[in-house]
Amino acid sequence: MAWLIITLLLVNIPLYLLIGWLIFDSKETAADTFFGTILAILTIAFVPPIVRVMMGWNDNTEALGLFPIAAFFIACGVVTYGEYWLLTTYVFIPPV
Repeated sequence: MAWLIITLLLVNIPLYLLIGWLIFDSKETAADTFFGTILAILTIAFVPPIVRVMMGWNDNTEALGLFPIAAFFIACGVVTYGEYWLLTTYVFIPPV
């Protein structure tokens, strides 16, 4: 059922963006646009803090570190696993 997991990952991209927006976008650091929020999430998740400091990017010194990133990936994994479990349990019932 690998095709089901790949399909769920692709279909849930808007949900992952919503989860990222809820976790990373606060009133103090709110982005002007939704694209700005996505760019901020990708920057936080994939660019190490030392690189952000060396490049002179506006680094938030009061950030919680890896906790929001870990919470984001765990929430996305839980959502995908929950949908997979529901589909394999109640929709795609194997023949007995």
